[in-house]
Amino acid sequence: MSGRRHLLILLDLNLPDMTGIDILERIKANPHTRRSPVVVLTTTDDSREVQRCYDLGANVYITKPVNYEGFSNAIRQLGLFFSVIQVPEIS
Repeated sequence: MSGRRHLLILLDLNLPDMTGIDILERIKANPHTRRSPVVVLTTTDDSREVQRCYDLGANVYITKPVNYEGFSNAIRQLGLFFSVIQVPEIS
Protein backbone atom coordinates (compact mmCIF):
# COMPACT_ATOMS: atom_id res chain seq x y z
CA MET A 1 0.00 0.00 0.00
CA SER A 2 1.30 3.48 -0.82
CA GLY A 3 1.62 6.09 1.90
CA ARG A 4 -1.11 8.21 0.32
CA ARG A 5 -4.46 8.92 1.93
CA HIS A 6 -7.61 10.72 0.88
CA LEU A 7 -8.83 13.60 2.99
CA LEU A 8 -12.24 15.23 3.10
CA ILE A 9 -13.00 17.68 5.91
CA LEU A 10 -16.45 18.10 7.47
CA LEU A 11 -16.41 21.35 9.43
CA ASP A 12 -18.86 22.99 11.82
CA LEU A 13 -18.51 26.77 12.27
CA ASN A 14 -19.77 26.81 15.86
CA LEU A 15 -16.96 25.25 17.87
CA PRO A 16 -16.05 25.88 21.53
CA ASP A 17 -12.33 26.74 21.38
CA MET A 18 -11.78 28.11 17.88
CA THR A 19 -14.14 29.27 15.16
CA GLY A 20 -14.70 27.16 12.10
CA ILE A 21 -13.65 30.18 10.05
CA ASP A 22 -10.23 30.14 11.75
CA ILE A 23 -9.88 26.42 11.10
CA LEU A 24 -10.89 26.86 7.45
CA GLU A 25 -8.26 29.59 7.03
CA ARG A 26 -5.58 27.30 8.50
CA ILE A 27 -6.63 24.34 6.34
CA LYS A 28 -6.44 26.40 3.15
CA ALA A 29 -3.12 28.04 4.17
CA ASN A 30 -1.44 24.68 4.80
CA PRO A 31 0.19 23.24 1.64
CA HIS A 32 -0.63 19.68 2.78
CA THR A 33 -4.37 20.29 3.19
CA ARG A 34 -5.21 23.25 0.93
CA ARG A 35 -6.61 21.01 -1.84
CA SER A 36 -8.67 18.92 0.57
CA PRO A 37 -12.38 19.43 0.02
CA VAL A 38 -14.05 21.18 2.94
CA VAL A 39 -17.76 20.72 3.59
CA VAL A 40 -19.15 23.24 6.06
CA LEU A 41 -22.12 21.75 7.93
CA THR A 42 -23.54 24.23 10.42
CA THR A 43 -26.71 25.86 11.73
CA THR A 44 -25.46 29.31 10.66
CA ASP A 45 -27.37 30.51 7.60
CA ASP A 46 -26.17 34.12 7.56
CA SER A 47 -25.43 35.01 3.93
CA ARG A 48 -22.23 36.87 4.95
CA GLU A 49 -20.91 33.72 6.66
CA VAL A 50 -21.80 31.61 3.62
CA GLN A 51 -19.95 34.03 1.32
CA ARG A 52 -16.97 34.23 3.66
CA CYS A 53 -16.61 30.43 3.75
CA TYR A 54 -16.68 30.20 -0.05
CA ASP A 55 -14.20 33.08 -0.30
CA LEU A 56 -11.86 31.18 2.04
CA GLY A 57 -12.05 28.03 -0.08
CA ALA A 58 -14.93 25.94 1.27
CA ASN A 59 -16.26 23.59 -1.39
CA VAL A 60 -19.78 23.09 -0.03
CA TYR A 61 -21.84 24.97 2.56
CA ILE A 62 -24.78 23.14 4.10
CA THR A 63 -27.15 24.67 6.64
CA LYS A 64 -27.93 21.99 9.18
CA PRO A 65 -31.66 21.57 9.85
CA VAL A 66 -32.57 21.93 13.51
CA ASN A 67 -35.20 19.18 13.74
CA TYR A 68 -34.20 15.50 13.81
CA GLU A 69 -36.03 14.40 10.66
CA GLY A 70 -34.59 17.23 8.57
CA PHE A 71 -31.09 16.60 9.96
CA SER A 72 -31.39 12.86 9.31
CA ASN A 73 -32.45 13.51 5.71
CA ALA A 74 -29.60 15.99 5.18
CA ILE A 75 -27.04 13.45 6.46
CA ARG A 76 -28.47 10.76 4.15
CA GLN A 77 -28.14 13.09 1.17
CA LEU A 78 -24.64 14.08 2.27
CA GLY A 79 -23.71 10.39 2.32
CA LEU A 80 -24.90 10.07 -1.28
CA PHE A 81 -22.89 13.16 -2.20
CA PHE A 82 -19.75 11.71 -0.57
CA SER A 83 -20.18 8.48 -2.51
CA VAL A 84 -19.79 10.24 -5.89
CA ILE A 85 -17.24 13.01 -5.34
CA GLN A 86 -13.56 12.70 -6.19
CA VAL A 87 -11.19 13.53 -3.33
CA PRO A 88 -7.51 14.32 -3.94
CA GLU A 89 -4.80 12.15 -2.43
CA ILE A 90 -2.51 13.65 0.18
CA SER A 91 1.03 12.51 0.85
